[in-house]
Amino acid sequence: MLKINKIYLIVLLFITSLFVISCDDEGKGGDENQNSNSTLQKARGETGEVIMVIPPSLWEGELGDLLREVFSSNVKVLPQDEKLYDLKPVDPSKFNSVFKASQNLIFVATLDNKKPEGKYMKKYFTENSLNQIQNNPKLFSFNQQDVYARGQEVLYLFGRNEEELINNIKENKSGIKEFFNDKEAERLVSSFKETAQKGIMNYIEDSLNLELIVPFGFDIAQKTDDFIWLRELDTKEEYNIWMVKMPYNDESVFQPENIKSFRDSLGKKYITDKDIPDLHLTSQDEVAFVIDTVNLNNQYALRTKGLWKYSDNSRGGAFVSYLFANEDSGDLYYIEGYLDAPGESKREPMRRLKAILGTAKVPETIND
Repeated sequence: MLKINKIYLIVLLFITSLFVISCDDEGKGGDENQNSNSTLQKARGETGEVIMVIPPSLWEGELGDLLREVFSSNVKVLPQDEKLYDLKPVDPSKFNSVFKASQNLIFVATLDNKKPEGKYMKKYFTENSLNQIQNNPKLFSFNQQDVYARGQEVLYLFGRNEEELINNIKENKSGIKEFFNDKEAERLVSSFKETAQKGIMNYIEDSLNLELIVPFGFDIAQKTDDFIWLRELDTKEEYNIWMVKMPYNDESVFQPENIKSFRDSLGKKYITDKDIPDLHLTSQDEVAFVIDTVNLNNQYALRTKGLWKYSDNSRGGAFVSYLFANEDSGDLYYIEGYLDAPGESKREPMRRLKAILGTAKVPETIND
């Protein structure tokens, strides 16, 4: 059965001025303490690292268990177990200038925490915001950018008490889980644009009527009139991106039960070795595909995550793909990124491939 995954931002507070978070060392709220973006240091930290400022009593209890379930669960469909994020809890009293420069921050607070740690956390909220939380049990989340550093994303999770916050997080688990994934993708795409290979990008658009941001490092490995295969080789990983354009004449191709056979038929036709005629790309059967319906730049698409292998079982790894159609032109597109990185972590390389594929656009649909 198709799993529909709606990805959205967790912003239940629509008036962004409601929460004014202190940026000074003493934690005193107020607009006067907000640093201008131009004077802030640049955010730093590893991709996928999340610093969580949370009172120890909450981290060690039921709420902490839930937060670990949300942020430290394993990434789906990788050859080995890898956590979704590198989650690092920080006692509020130890939240110093080093942590304030982190790219991804989460503050967790409950109003009923009367311990010194709870009172300390309240200093990050204005009196007005505390009153709003107290009067509305459905308010539990808010996000800001560039609070302590440029390029920083900050997510606040709060409630009148631990039970209410737990219930709100459970009801919105999917969106909370994806929040920093979306932000990491935005950062990656921004960096891709700085090194974009215009020549390859123009060739893809001219040949397939498809826009795709291609960062520095990729070369065209193979091409035909309806197919392009890009590769990037380095000392640890081999990145592969391939795309096919074909006539769109059968809606059943979007049925989840047809995705595997459809993908394998394309892999057998296009991803081959001229020196070994029987060698081609196929799928591993040990792990089921994860298939979601997504909005790909205002285009309905099926996103598939799975494991690939070569037909001789010599290599294997993870892949992510998108299938979408341009009904105006009658074209169907399949675009996939697969990683060959034996013995290496797969999470961040796959995040990079997914971000590249996420820039795919059919020109006719832009600005519609």
